[in-house]
Amino acid sequence: MEVTAAILVVALAIIVFLQVFNRFVLKTPLAWSEELAMLLFQWVSFLGAAIGVKRWRHFGIELVVKMLPEKMRRRVELIVPIIVGMVALVMITEGIEVLSFNRNRFYSSMGLSYIWPYLAIPVSGCLMIFYLIVQEIHRWKKKEGGSAQS
Repeated sequence: MEVTAAILVVALAIIVFLQVFNRFVLKTPLAWSEELAMLLFQWVSFLGAAIGVKRWRHFGIELVVKMLPEKMRRRVELIVPIIVGMVALVMITEGIEVLSFNRNRFYSSMGLSYIWPYLAIPVSGCLMIFYLIVQEIHRWKKKEGGSAQS
């Protein structure tokens, strides 16, 4: 996942650089570059959200949760995955709905369907659910191992 996102970021940077260079230096803008950059940006953003869930880093919760009393920290640690899971489910259901609305729309310069950028929404939601399940399994196994040794 991280490698795919990194490749997309590099491709996005190259395309934006080419667009700027062609527009301002060569005075011949690339018709397709802006649309492709937007498509890649959407994928990078939504894959980044899934990677954030995988690493449990981008929600800014870790810093706040560490400052809470132990009892409240445990409650928050139980609630947050549920909320994230609900958001991911909304991304999946609403993302699929957005796909159906855009199935007959096409980028004018590339001829690609608008399904491609919007597909990132439900895919990211599915990945987020997957990573949440994996995290919960690891947390459960950790508690099981910890209680057996105590």
